[in-house]
Amino acid sequence: MKILSFLMNIIAIIIAVTLFEYLKALISTLQGDNKPRAQKKLTLNPIAHFEPVGFIIFIFTGYGWGDPVPTSNVNYKDKKGGTVITYGLPIVICIALGVLIRLISAFFSDSGIIYIFLYQTAKCLVSIGIFNIIPIYPLSGSWILKCFLKPNSAIKFAQNEKLLQVLVVFLLLIGLLGRVLDIFVNILI
Repeated sequence: MKILSFLMNIIAIIIAVTLFEYLKALISTLQGDNKPRAQKKLTLNPIAHFEPVGFIIFIFTGYGWGDPVPTSNVNYKDKKGGTVITYGLPIVICIALGVLIRLISAFFSDSGIIYIFLYQTAKCLVSIGIFNIIPIYPLSGSWILKCFLKPNSAIKFAQNEKLLQVLVVFLLLIGLLGRVLDIFVNILI
């Protein structure tokens, strides 16, 4: 049963990452961005969104990432608003969908395999949404934060991106960040 649960978790991670990145591509494309389509990211094919380090970290920590969808706000009617929508709406949709799937899973509590799969999918969706709120590049929260920073502050913030990325991965790997994020994920699911 542990092997089956592990395999279902991998499938749930693939679903969550693929959906999250696809939503970014779709929302940006709907606002006039051609970049996701040109980069072949406007797809539900998991291979297009696979990023091995983020995937492995997701398996072991419960939080991770996919290959970020490249976007450009050049053709958005409202550059700041469009950027916030492009990066914020996938967070909201994944969290809401995760909560909905978790509610549906309650109807399958007597059916072990279906319940476990639905629960794991719900948790992965909520986890990727919560994780992407963190304002560290390339996570969605960094793009949203930059929309509200003054240009000089955005430059200073960008200068520390690599260090902050390493810090986030380190905190994930030692379990500290995961414990904090788990509080919010567990409240939602």
